[in-house]
Amino acid sequence: MTHAHSLSRRYIDALRQLPQYAAVTQNNHGYIVHALTGACVSPLGDLSDPDDDTELLQVEFAGGREVQVLASQFFGLALAEAVQLEAMTAPLDVYRERDLTPLQVRASQLGEHLRAKHGL
Repeated sequence: MTHAHSLSRRYIDALRQLPQYAAVTQNNHGYIVHALTGACVSPLGDLSDPDDDTELLQVEFAGGREVQVLASQFFGLALAEAVQLEAMTAPLDVYRERDLTPLQVRASQLGEHLRAKHGL
């Protein structure tokens, strides 16, 4: 099956849909930026070849350190992070309290406390 982009670029396009990347990905440079860490994630391989199946991404941290990661594993971790962010962000707006995990209940309580304490 032929796609419009290389495999690593398709991983970037998928990651771009996750909340931790969606807020800071309004660029056409081919990379995405993690909203919480500022790490830049870029595709590797021959980006002009839609049949390039390079499954590597490059992650560059704020201090300049760069690492190459296996895209499928990185994507799995990003999915887990996205689900956790989704569950922890205003969980009472989505679920009834009795349906929440203890972690979600505590996050909600702590969030309410800090919002009240600091007038947020």
